Amino acid sequence: MLKNFDRDDLVKLWSLVHERFNSIELTDDKAKELWVELKRLFEPDENDTLWKIQRYMHDPLTWKLYDTCGVHHVSTERGHDIFMLVEKDYPLTRALMTLMLCNKLRVDEYSKMANELLRKIFILANRPRQYSVKVYRITNYEICVFYED
Repeated sequence: MLKNFDRDDLVKLWSLVHERFNSIELTDDKAKELWVELKRLFEPDENDTLWKIQRYMHDPLTWKLYDTCGVHHVSTERGHDIFMLVEKDYPLTRALMTLMLCNKLRVDEYSKMANELLRKIFILANRPRQYSVKVYRITNYEICVFYED
């Protein structure tokens, strides 16, 4: 479906769906699915369950770029799908980004967008880890606990 869309079509669809369904309770499953997917695409929420299931996404997976609308798509054989806009940052885990790079981006033809997306994911997957430190003092001992951010 995304092969036939360009970015303007996608933005218009989002604005129509957002305007129509933002203030009402959805009962139709197809309308609800459309609303959820477009909301995740345009307004990603770190607390969404989609980002929590990443730890269950394993090989084999497929990573495709739809360059007409600027969307890339990660899917697994188990039916987990993540659609993302190329220019937005999403809360992807380091493990999933590494899997994406190992499985190679599938494109119809080479483009500047594909090259920039690959570079962005590579840089994010290889950035240094950041840690927070909490120090506890128990009598004469200090205990340091490191938390990954």
